[in-house]
Amino acid sequence: MPPRFITLTDQKQRDAQVAMESVKRSAGHRFVTEDGGALDYVRLIRTTEGHDYRALLDAAGDDAGVAQALVDGDPEIDFELVGRKVGPADRVWVRQDGSVLYAARVLKVTEDPHGEELSRVDFVDIEASVGSDDILPWTGRLFPKSEVVRRFALVRKVQLRHINGLTFDFLFDIARTLQEQQKMLLVGSGTKGSQPLIFTRNGSPYRGFLEGRVEGDGFLLMLHLSNLELKLPEPKPAVADVAAEGGEA
Repeated sequence: MPPRFITLTDQKQRDAQVAMESVKRSAGHRFVTEDGGALDYVRLIRTTEGHDYRALLDAAGDDAGVAQALVDGDPEIDFELVGRKVGPADRVWVRQDGSVLYAARVLKVTEDPHGEELSRVDFVDIEASVGSDDILPWTGRLFPKSEVVRRFALVRKVQLRHINGLTFDFLFDIARTLQEQQKMLLVGSGTKGSQPLIFTRNGSPYRGFLEGRVEGDGFLLMLHLSNLELKLPEPKPAVADVAAEGGEA
């Protein structure tokens, strides 16, 4: 996949377009057969429409009837189709009655921690805030590395790379500045960098923390992304024992 381009500002208020790439991962574990051969991943039919739970419930009348039917036999298994390989297929959405849904209304549903619905409104598309035409400003908000890793969950990271000699010097200077101070720069979108980083339309919002390292004539500039701040739970107020003054309680 070709790299994406973003526009970054340095501590001297200069901006330049640089490349942003996902960090390459080293080869991890892989699954093999007992004789060391390669595995072949296939998709199998798990169940069919006429044998799912709703169909069993309609046939048995209630949960107790479904349980008894499972004890008596195997009504949930279609022996002609279950376990067969699935070839090329399209994903479709279906209604609760099993009919195909051709058009849907996308809603944004907000629930409280107990699962109770609080609101239901039409979903509004949120445009990306990071692109080649969006300038990410130098916020000047520097945090010690130890504070960042304790306060925020760093869930993703991308590498910033130069695209020519000028941007090499540009990124090298940023990386050297961050390494000398042993700090990470808070990165955000908007004119003041106070807005979240959204890389795709309707994508997840992130806080960005820029980390720089320099070794000889080379540099490494990583943008760490976080969508969760770690906070200690608020302590519950202690219940004080109130002694009755005078007389017996």
